[in-house]
Amino acid sequence: MSNGFVLVLLRELRETLQKFRQEAAERVDQTSDRLDQALGSLGRVESDLNELRKYMRQLALNQAKHEEQHAQGMENLDKELRELKEQLRKLKPPR
Repeated sequence: MSNGFVLVLLRELRETLQKFRQEAAERVDQTSDRLDQALGSLGRVESDLNELRKYMRQLALNQAKHEEQHAQGMENLDKELRELKEQLRKLKPPR
């Protein structure tokens, strides 16, 4: 009778271990799938960030050009205003 009891225990243990192994393998597969999805998402984020970096760099370059052109325009206006003041001063009779 004790041999039968041991055999039943061993069979139950074997079945429990097989079930545990199968469940563990399924969990590992699910985790692997989730990791693959996460890696794909990270790749897309990295690509999008790289595109954003390029866009921001171009935006900064355009802004710098705009500021330089604006500064040159202001310098030209200041120069023309000084010239006009000088011409006006020459045209006015002394008091």
